[in-house]
Amino acid sequence: MLNIIDKVYSEAVKELDDEILNNCNEWYNYVLKLPKTQQVVYTIILFNWQIENGGFHQYFINSYGQFAYLTIKNLKLIEAPQRADLLDSATHLVNEEYFIEDKFRDLIFNREFSKIVDFDGALFDKLNELDDKYYDMEEENVYNLLQQYLDNHE
Repeated sequence: MLNIIDKVYSEAVKELDDEILNNCNEWYNYVLKLPKTQQVVYTIILFNWQIENGGFHQYFINSYGQFAYLTIKNLKLIEAPQRADLLDSATHLVNEEYFIEDKFRDLIFNREFSKIVDFDGALFDKLNELDDKYYDMEEENVYNLLQQYLDNHE
């Protein structure tokens, strides 16, 4: 039996197809138009999976980083401010040129951030430090917080 998080995530992705996933704006707009609970679960679960599997560098190189600013808001919404702060720090490291959000999303999606794609050593080391902080963070359990959020909003 699926738990509520899995159920909401499944609902969020049921209309996603390769055509949407291969177009930066369509994918982003798809996620923006999801019901809020689905959007929250989708962005946070993707973020958490990427960090758990390969860290912040993987999150950005696999194009999911295009949702970074939205995910920060959603992490704060479920009351995970420390994880939101880590993602905010990582995003500022990657986007140190302060590109506007649409430009940033486009660069991430198209893998045109050379320091991410080319594994810039200094950036990679700083992101690894944030990975370690993320992995050590026990007080903000993403699944428990998502569960609480869904219990209050479903």
